[in-house]
Amino acid sequence: MQAAMQEVRTMDKNEMDDIKKPENTGTEETAQESGYWRSFKELYKDPSFNKTVQNEFSPEALTKPDINSMSAVSRRRFLALMGASAAFAAAGCGNYQDKGTIVPYNQKPEEVTLGLPNYYASTCTGCTSACGILVKTREGRPIKVDGNPDHPVNKGKICTKGQSSVMNLYNPERYREPMVNKAQAAWNDVNKNISAALTAASASGKEIAIVTGTILSPTLKKLFDEFKLAFPTTKIYSYEAINNTPRVNAWQKSYGKRSMPVLRLDKAKVILALESDFLGNDSNQIENTRMFMQNRDVMNGNEFNRLYAVEGAVTITGMNADYRLRLRTDAIEELVMCLLNELVNKKKMSGFSADGRVSGAFSAYKLEQFNAKYLLNEKTLKNLVDDLSKSQGDVIVIGGDKLPESTHLAINMLNEVLGSSKLYSTEAENTEIMPLSTPAEMDQLTQAMAGGRVGAVIHFDTNPVYNLSPEYKYEEVVKKVPVVVTMTEQVTETAEVSNYVLPIHNALESWGDFKTRTGFYSMQQPIIAPLYNTRQKEAILLSWKEPKEFNETLYRDYLLANWEKAIYPLMGASAPFKNFWNSILHDGVVFLNEKPEAAGSAYSAESFITSTRMNASADYVVMLQNNNNVGDGRFASNGWLQELPNPVTKIVWDNYAALSVQSASELGIDTNDNIDITISGRKQTFPVFVQPGLADKTIEISLGYGRTAAGVIGTGIGVNPNVLIAKAPALGERLYNNAQVAKAGTKYELVSTQEHFAIDSDPLLKNIQFRRGIIRQGTYDEYKKNPKFLQEGMHHMDLQPINTPPVYDREGFTGYKWGMAIDLNKCTGCGACVTACNVENNIPIVGKEQVKANREMMWLRIDRYYYGTPDAPSANFQPMLCQHCDYAPCENVCPVAATTHSEDGLNGMTYNRCVGTRYCSNNCPYKVRRFNYFDYRDRVGDGFQYAEPIELMANPEVTVRSRGVMEKCTFCVQRIMKERQDAIQENRGVEGSNVTTACQDACPAYAITFGNVNDKESVIAKYRSHDLGYSVLEEIKVLPNVTYMAKLRNILEPLEMGLDEHKKNDKKTEENKKTEGEGSDKKKDEHK
Repeated sequence: MQAAMQEVRTMDKNEMDDIKKPENTGTEETAQESGYWRSFKELYKDPSFNKTVQNEFSPEALTKPDINSMSAVSRRRFLALMGASAAFAAAGCGNYQDKGTIVPYNQKPEEVTLGLPNYYASTCTGCTSACGILVKTREGRPIKVDGNPDHPVNKGKICTKGQSSVMNLYNPERYREPMVNKAQAAWNDVNKNISAALTAASASGKEIAIVTGTILSPTLKKLFDEFKLAFPTTKIYSYEAINNTPRVNAWQKSYGKRSMPVLRLDKAKVILALESDFLGNDSNQIENTRMFMQNRDVMNGNEFNRLYAVEGAVTITGMNADYRLRLRTDAIEELVMCLLNELVNKKKMSGFSADGRVSGAFSAYKLEQFNAKYLLNEKTLKNLVDDLSKSQGDVIVIGGDKLPESTHLAINMLNEVLGSSKLYSTEAENTEIMPLSTPAEMDQLTQAMAGGRVGAVIHFDTNPVYNLSPEYKYEEVVKKVPVVVTMTEQVTETAEVSNYVLPIHNALESWGDFKTRTGFYSMQQPIIAPLYNTRQKEAILLSWKEPKEFNETLYRDYLLANWEKAIYPLMGASAPFKNFWNSILHDGVVFLNEKPEAAGSAYSAESFITSTRMNASADYVVMLQNNNNVGDGRFASNGWLQELPNPVTKIVWDNYAALSVQSASELGIDTNDNIDITISGRKQTFPVFVQPGLADKTIEISLGYGRTAAGVIGTGIGVNPNVLIAKAPALGERLYNNAQVAKAGTKYELVSTQEHFAIDSDPLLKNIQFRRGIIRQGTYDEYKKNPKFLQEGMHHMDLQPINTPPVYDREGFTGYKWGMAIDLNKCTGCGACVTACNVENNIPIVGKEQVKANREMMWLRIDRYYYGTPDAPSANFQPMLCQHCDYAPCENVCPVAATTHSEDGLNGMTYNRCVGTRYCSNNCPYKVRRFNYFDYRDRVGDGFQYAEPIELMANPEVTVRSRGVMEKCTFCVQRIMKERQDAIQENRGVEGSNVTTACQDACPAYAITFGNVNDKESVIAKYRSHDLGYSVLEEIKVLPNVTYMAKLRNILEPLEMGLDEHKKNDKKTEENKKTEGEGSDKKKDEHK
C-alpha cells in the first residue's frame, strides 16, 4: 500500500535546507520519531510532501500530450508493417520441432496446437547460478521464462533477470551479420581470415588469448582443451566482474579444497549475516530465499528462525532481519574476532580454547571496547552472543561476497567453533570446473598485448573493456593486437574496439550443458531457430579448430558425442542413449549418483592464525554492489530491468552513491548533489542518495551502469563505477576503505517511485498506514502465546461478501470466487513478482521522464515502509496490486461501465469501452490503476518497442492496451479462462488449485497464494481464515479479495510500535481534529 505513496525523490538544496534533521546522538537506540515513514520529506513533515499527497495527479501528469511529437504512421504504412511482421514471424520464428531435435516439456512435438502454449526446459545463462528454466512458447515464439520445477536448486523459481531475459532475445539492436572493421561481411570470408590468422599466430609463437567468463560447462571445457591442442600458443583467461573468489580462496586454505558446501538454511535456527545479502544480491539467492522462508511459514508449524544482520550497506537481507546492526564494513572482521574471544576464551565453547596459538589470535579483541568504539545496540549484541552460544550446531554465519579473504578465514573459524558444519549438506557441494584467472594473470595478458606478444585475442561473449579495472589499460593495449575478435549478441564497449565482431546466438537459441554442483547436470536446448544470421559461439570455435563446412548442428553434434562417450557411460542408465538424450532434454536436468567429500572434517586453523587482519580506517568505505537488476552491466539494454525500482531505494534508471544521513550532513550535501570519490588516484563523480540505515562514512554504489555502448536503452544510463576498481586491491575488487570524498558542486536528478500513488492523501493523518493497520505486525513470541493477539481490539466489518455462500441464488453465480493471499513474513521485496507481471501482461517501458511524472505502468508494486529512526530504521515490504474489491469504488464511478464485477469475483476491465476519464483511478483507495497517457511503445528509445522483432515478444493471451486506456491487475484472467475452458472440455468443475498467477509462479519465497476462496479445503481459504490474516483499509468497507498475513518479528523484546501505540496515535489524531474544529469555530465567531 505504500507504493500507493510515491513521488519523485528530487529535492533541491534549498528544499532540503528547510527540512529539520535530527542531530547525531551517537547511538542507534535513540529514536527521533516513532511511526512508519517512507522518505525524509515525510519524516520531517516537509510541506512539499503534504502537497504531493494532496494532489494525486502531478502537474506533469495533467499536461496535455504534444500530438505533434508522436510518430505519424499512416494506415497504409501500418498495414505494410503488419505484413512485414507476419512475414518475419513465418520465416524466422520456427522452432526445432520439424528437425526432431527439440523435446517439449509437456507434450510431444506433433501435438502442437495453434493457440495453445508449449513449454520447453533449458538453462538460464544470465549469471553463474545457471538456474533451470521452463520457457513458454506460442506458435514457436518464446514469450515467458519461469523456473524449471525439476531443477534441484531453483525448483521452479527464477530471478528478475531470468524473468526479463526474453526481451534480450527479441532486442532489435542485436547484431544480425558479421562485422569487419564496422562493415558487414560474409561468414565464409570471416572464418577463412580468422583461421589463417590463428594458424599464423600459433606458428610464429605469438599468444592466442581467449577471454571468457566463468566456465560452467564440462563440454565447453573439453572444447577449450582441444582448441589449445590445435593452436598450442592458446591461453584461456576467465574473469567474472561479480565473483566470490575471496570466499573460495579462504575455504581452500581452511579445508584444502575449493568446493564450497551447500548450506542447509532450512535447518538453521539462528543465522548471522555479515555484509551478506544472501536473500538479495549475493550468489544463490533463489535457493537461499526458499530455504530461509521454510522457517518463516506460519502455516507449516515450523519454529521461526532468527536472523541477525551486521552490515554497512542497506540490503534486502538487512531489511528482512529480526535484528540489524549498522557497522562500517571494514570493522566487521574486528567484530568476528571479538565474537571468537567471547565464545572461545570466555565461554570455553570449543577445544580451540586450549590451543594457545588459536586463542591468542583473538584474545586482544574485547567486545565491550568494540561496542564503545562503534556504539552498537548493547541489547542486540548481548542477544547475539547468547543466541550463538545456545544454538551450537544450529547456527550458521554467512559472510558476503565482497568481504576480503582474511574476514572469510575468521568466519570459517567462527563456524567451526559454533559447530556449523552440521548445516553443510551431505548431498551436494558446489563445483568449480576451472578457476577464474588471478589479477596477476590478467596483468600478464595486458602486458603481453602491450609488448606485441599476442597475435590474436578472442572475447568469448565478454566485455573486458567495460568490466576490468582501468589500471589494466585494456582498451589501450588491445588495439595493439593484430586480430581482435569479439563474439557478442549486442553492441558492447569491447566490440567497439574490435576489428571482427561476430554475432552469436541468444541463450534461447543455443545448446549446452552446465554443472554447478555435484549430483546433476543442467541442460540447455534451443527454444527457437536463430532469428538472424548468427552462430553459437562454441560452434565458431569448432569451425576454426577443424576447418570444414559450417552447419547449424555443429555444436549440438559435438555436445551429443561428448555425452555419449564421456558422460552417458557413467550414468548407469538402462535406456539406449537416444532415449536417454531425449529424456534429459525433456526434463532439462539429469541426476547422477555423486556425493561430496565429507564437509568440514579437515579444518586447518593455520591460515587464520597467520593471516593479515583487515582494520578499519579513518577514510570512507566504498562498496561496489552487484546490481539487483542489470547485474554487472550485461542487462543494461533491458528496459524492464532498468525500470524496475531498486528494492530498497526505489530508484529507477540510475545508480548513485548512497550515503548515511550523518555523512551527508557532514559533507553539506543532500540527495541529487554530486560528489567526487577518489581512491588511490582513481576518480569518479556520482549523484548522492541519502539512505536511511547506512553506516556512517560508508558509500554503496551499484555496478552495471555508465555503459557507453549498450544500445538506445542502456547507453549513458548512470555512472560507471568500474573506474574505481584497482587491479591489485588491498581488500577486494569491490571493497575499499581508503576513499576520499568531496562535494562536486553540481547536481543530477535521481527519480524514485517511493512516494508515488500515496494512499494517505490527508496530511492531517500522519502515520495513517500504521494506525489503520495497513502494515500489521507483532512478535513471534506474542503470536505463540496468543495467536489471536493481532485481531483483538480490531474493528471488523459486518458486511455480506459478494460471490460467497450462502448467496447461491445470485444471478450468474458460479460457485467459485477468486482471491489471493500474501504472506508478509515471506516477502523479501525482491521484485521478481513485478517483473513476471510485466512480462506476462505486456507492460510497456515508459522511460525515466515518465516515471518522474508518476506515469509508471507496472500493475504490481512493492511498497517499502520504514519505521524507527533514520539511523537505524526497520522496514516492511508489501506487494500492492488491484484488490478486486467486492464493493469496488472504481466500478461505481465509471460513466461507461468499462470496469465491472464478474460472476466469479473479478474486477474486470473492458478496454475498448474505456474513454479515459480516470474517475476510477481517482476513486481507487489503493492507487493501483494505471493510465496510458501516451503510446509508450512509440516514445521510448525512438520507438524501440515497435522495432522488429520486439513485438513478437508480446503474450497473445493479453490485450496490448492503447493510448487513453486505463489498466490494472486482472488476477491473470487469461489463466483463469484457460482453466474454465479445460473444465468445460473435461466435463468437470473449475479447480482453483489449477490456476496460478504470474506473480505467484515467480515468487522465490512462496509468499503468494491464489485460488478459490469458496473451497474451504483450499490453501487460499485457510489463509483467509488465519488469525494473522487481514485486509488493507478494512474500515472503508470495500471488501478486498487480497488477504495479507501480518508480519511477525522473532525478537526478544516487545515491538516499539505496538497496538498501544496505535490507540495512542488515534487518540492524538482525534484530539488534533477537535482542537482544529474549536479553532475554526472561534475564527467564525471572530469573523461575525
